[in-house]
Amino acid sequence: MKKNDLRLILAILIAALALFAAFFVLQGPHGKKSVRVSQEGRIVATYALDEDRTETFTSDLGTNTLVISGGTASIVSADCDNQVCVNTAPISEIGETIACLPHKLIVEIISEN
Repeated sequence: MKKNDLRLILAILIAALALFAAFFVLQGPHGKKSVRVSQEGRIVATYALDEDRTETFTSDLGTNTLVISGGTASIVSADCDNQVCVNTAPISEIGETIACLPHKLIVEIISEN
């Protein structure tokens, strides 16, 4: 290898590292996360993921209790038969969801940006 080859490889590596770092700085977890609750296709509530709270959602279809604690959200109780939403692991990352299909309730993590 010649000196110019090494300089070119070094320049490419530096540029790649700079782009990689810029991507994480711009796309990183700088924005706050929120918990959005939708029922029957309508947004019924939005809460900050970093504020602990317990909320109960009741409709003609049934009742679900949402707990936001320690940066995670989970459904801790529901009066539906299958209990899939209660048995779903707590969520904390953007795009994760919990669904209670009998009650048509969706809990999802979103970015506040």
